[in-house]
Amino acid sequence: MILPRCLFLDIGMVLVRLDYVPLAERMRVLAGIEPAQLQALLTAGNLVQRYETGKITEAAFHEEVCRRIGTSIPRTAFHEAWYSIFGQPLIPDECLATLAQRVPLWALSNTNRLHFEFMTRRYGFFRHFAGFVLSHEVGLLKPDERIFRIALEKVQARASEVLFVDDQDANIRAAQALGIDAFRFVNADQFAAELKGRGLL
Repeated sequence: MILPRCLFLDIGMVLVRLDYVPLAERMRVLAGIEPAQLQALLTAGNLVQRYETGKITEAAFHEEVCRRIGTSIPRTAFHEAWYSIFGQPLIPDECLATLAQRVPLWALSNTNRLHFEFMTRRYGFFRHFAGFVLSHEVGLLKPDERIFRIALEKVQARASEVLFVDDQDANIRAAQALGIDAFRFVNADQFAAELKGRGLL
């Protein structure tokens, strides 16, 4: 069995649980805005997408959210609300440690600088990773095929030589269209079974 030369893992809902309810609740307290309003506010004009591709700065993002709400939210309080989506790790640390001994682990994620810096402070599992391909650094979001091409260039591997795991079907299909072996993450047991089948665990 030929083992992959690299394992690319998404972060949100693969490495760590995401829950947007605490963000909505905090923003209701801070600004009196309802969850449906908050979602519309963040998605209008591709605001979050622009932030997660590095097209606007953290300060500009915060300022624009406050402008749209019509309320000035202190930066520290806003950051704490923004961080509140993160929950518990979904893959046991010992599993990642074992994997890292078999194959280089790389995170391939749509994220922003504030979220990523918070995660690296909070979660110890990132110590197992050889590198990162992050949307806010490369200016592209999955499922754009170009972000996968950048990832392959970074690890100096062909598409057929890597494995990719994500929780979104669209991202899995985009990777597979390039010839990357990929599967959708469901839970830790399913993840381990898929990797055992590929000789990685």
